[in-house]
Amino acid sequence: MKRRMPFSRASRRAKAEPGTFSQSSSGEEPGSGPGFVALDRSRGFWPIIGYVVVFGLVLAFAALAFLGLLKGGTKLWFTLPKNPGWFSGHLWWVAVTAAAGVLVGVLRRVFRLPAKLPGTMKELRDERVETSTVFKAVAVSLVSLVGGASLGPEDALGKMGGGLGTWVSARRNLDESTSATNTLSGMSAAYAGLLSSPILATALVAEVARPKLVRLGDTLVATLLSSTVAFAVYFPIAGSTFLGIYRLPPFRYEDWQLAAAVPLGLAAGAIALITMAAIGLLAKLTAPLAKRTILRPALGGIAFGLVGVALPLTMFTGTDQLTTMIHDGAALGAGLIIAVLFAKILTFALCAATGFIGGPILVMLFVGGTAGIAAHLLIPRLPEGLAFAAMFAAILGALVAAPFTLIVFAALTTQVGTLQLAPVAIAVLTAYLAVSGSGVLMALARKGRKPAPSASRAARQPPRSAS
Repeated sequence: MKRRMPFSRASRRAKAEPGTFSQSSSGEEPGSGPGFVALDRSRGFWPIIGYVVVFGLVLAFAALAFLGLLKGGTKLWFTLPKNPGWFSGHLWWVAVTAAAGVLVGVLRRVFRLPAKLPGTMKELRDERVETSTVFKAVAVSLVSLVGGASLGPEDALGKMGGGLGTWVSARRNLDESTSATNTLSGMSAAYAGLLSSPILATALVAEVARPKLVRLGDTLVATLLSSTVAFAVYFPIAGSTFLGIYRLPPFRYEDWQLAAAVPLGLAAGAIALITMAAIGLLAKLTAPLAKRTILRPALGGIAFGLVGVALPLTMFTGTDQLTTMIHDGAALGAGLIIAVLFAKILTFALCAATGFIGGPILVMLFVGGTAGIAAHLLIPRLPEGLAFAAMFAAILGALVAAPFTLIVFAALTTQVGTLQLAPVAIAVLTAYLAVSGSGVLMALARKGRKPAPSASRAARQPPRSAS
């Protein structure tokens, strides 16, 4: 029998006994009546607190190890050219990306990983991670990211954090509700180091997962505590932070910017839909290679490597490259920046379709920031800070249906002022309502989940041993 560990028993008792939180007629202080039980006195509180503290400690070191290996592996072979214009990359990069693709395919075959693994957003919404594939997927993701794939580390970090929470809950035979809270707490702890902010990690997990109202308070406390512990360990060691990473020219707020934010949001929504269409198209085009577990990622590695030679700014996650875009955007020119924008969408979709493993969050932030810089160059009267912050948050906000988190993220990352944040919020909400809120994104997702005939046949046949 699974052990139930109620985290908010006090709130449930309060519902059952009306008036227990109000002062009694005898002058009794609030909370001293027999119906009041403090949160920290409920039976399940301290065990869960113990779990999330352990999650925070373990995942801080796990994130340090993973991100450290990623950074070190990248530095072994890649340096962004000083003038990253057209065809400024090196042709030997293609050999590295192709080798990474081959290794990805070999690992997937050896580990017997399924062709399709749940992504970051799905695992957050399911509040569960398949523990049997965690270490295998993390290894493949590390090779993918070191090899230059246009994907982010948040998928591997989320699998480590959520997998730990799910595994501990299964070993302790905890009930479904507590298991879900532990899974989200683990994911929040893993993201705290990446985002360098416990508040952002908690907000992202809560807004995407959207736990049931009855345990929303439980989840918020648990995820915030686990991410705070992880951050307290991670930051003094790594010393890196996302906050204020993108320094933009300050701009003065004017009322017309509120109206200008609406077309910016619509443009962001259009780019989000183009991204979804590209993902669906590349998935269908690569479906005939589903049985070729080594050849498919090898070809994918060659393809995005060639794109990287032509446009080096499309390589890797894009976090560092976006700084270059901000500093050198005017010198690079609107044409090159627009080309990088759509090439990045293409390589992201290509990597996802050919077996590389990684997340969408940091990549889409690059796409959004690049789109904002392009908008400013095309319309110089539009302040660069406004265009960047609005598009930076709006495209991802539309795709992951987390507008509040992305508004806060834009504010903390770009350090725009309070007034200047108002048009950014309008742009994010416009993109969200145009794409996720209208149901367009769900319709595209359902359409994309329909397997191509060749993919269906491939799924019923065992993979070939030769590539």
